Amino acid sequence: MYATRLIVLTSLLIGTLFLPGCGGQPAGTTPGRTPVPITVEAGERATPYDAQEAIRNYAARVLGISVSVKSAGGRTGTITLPVEAQQSVDAAISLAGATYFGVLEDALASVSLGDGEVSGDLTADIESASLGVFVMTQEGALPAGEDEALARIKRTFPAIADLDYVAQPRTGKGYSFQATTTGKGLDPSGKIVAVGQSVVVSVTPAVRQGRVLVWAVVANGTLTKALTF
Repeated sequence: MYATRLIVLTSLLIGTLFLPGCGGQPAGTTPGRTPVPITVEAGERATPYDAQEAIRNYAARVLGISVSVKSAGGRTGTITLPVEAQQSVDAAISLAGATYFGVLEDALASVSLGDGEVSGDLTADIESASLGVFVMTQEGALPAGEDEALARIKRTFPAIADLDYVAQPRTGKGYSFQATTTGKGLDPSGKIVAVGQSVVVSVTPAVRQGRVLVWAVVANGTLTKALTF
């Protein structure tokens, strides 16, 4: 169905979004300690889920936001992430049953579902085995400190606002935070079970002046084992 290659790092990224590892510089540059951007790719689509539905449902259930998906597919795609996040996200994607990439309204996203394979129950897969990467572009200057940065993140992603975040060492321009928690979720058998959640969130500069990127990487259930931020 999705015969064309969905390249997320397109003119939308060049104009409004860029994630070069907390730096806001074009690919291939390494000012100071800013990491080189890394590309994450998904494999073949093999799932009954609709790509747009999967992204919208994940955004609502995990992040507490409503998103408008302009285009999405499950065949292949790319999102550039800070180098410190790339290996863990790549590992989680390799474990998942399916990964979807989407271009949203002023945002990019990828959602990986299932532990090795999808169950056929979208809600269960989101709650028991999922990984989401959401990069939102917003107007405004880079926050002046950690408190201001975390406040912006919490406003952007209300469903994960109440977690106990720990600030991460700065490796460039921007602020990053990490949190882990355990809650209740639905497994593929229909049982309510304890599920872990691992989260890393950040505010970084965008290429275009007067804009920032607010991004979140959230793993639920069995896919948290791949995250080693």
